[in-house]
Amino acid sequence: MKKILSFTLWLTGAALAHDHVEVGLLPTNPHQLALDGPEFQLALYVPTGEFFSGYTPSFPGGCFASELTFTTENNNLEVPEGADPVIELVSVTGPTGGSFSFWEVSASSPTWTRPAGWTQTVTNRPFFPVILNGDNHAHGRAFSVDRPGEYQVTFRAVDRNAQFQNSLDYTIAFRAEVPPPLSIRLASGQAIISFTSRTNLTYELQTRTNLSSGTWDLVSTAAIDGDGTVIETPLPLSYPRAFFRLIEFK
Repeated sequence: MKKILSFTLWLTGAALAHDHVEVGLLPTNPHQLALDGPEFQLALYVPTGEFFSGYTPSFPGGCFASELTFTTENNNLEVPEGADPVIELVSVTGPTGGSFSFWEVSASSPTWTRPAGWTQTVTNRPFFPVILNGDNHAHGRAFSVDRPGEYQVTFRAVDRNAQFQNSLDYTIAFRAEVPPPLSIRLASGQAIISFTSRTNLTYELQTRTNLSSGTWDLVSTAAIDGDGTVIETPLPLSYPRAFFRLIEFK
């Protein structure tokens, strides 16, 4: 019987772990707030309606997303006792036509969105509150961009109680990368599914025979660790038609 193989690539970024930016006191000035944490975030593409994170069950997808928490943790910085800190957005740079959004816990739409090239003004100062008491903080805040490329996003910590000076500006690069292409070829009576993996990311290859019904099944129960090389998975030609998708985790 003649076999007809089709494939499709659906990619989602499931945030199994995420980074924290600590909000505290500047070590050289106990009267001023400070930010300390990662200066880079990889934003993975989340297709519309696909899973992103258990902390954001209502996240609709259709964009590149990264989960990141701003919190007082008392790890590297002293806790600003008596402060009511919020994080203001200062500026956004990125690809022409791109935009940057903030999503609150369990939100189904962004709290605010600003385009690349935007800069804060006196009357246009979007913000979000800091999660207090690091060990017990709520997770689930997400940041997203709608076009691939690198975005430079600058934040500032501000005390709404006005007991501490504003922090210095703190810039984080959000890099939105398109999914690695998934390809298929026939060899020795098998279908060979291949893709170029990315270092420090993990992959699952899934398949189904009908896109309108049924579920996606794992091709292999073992997750694939990305190392920057081309990864090939041979599959028997056991279906009249098959669709494949690659799931990418960080």
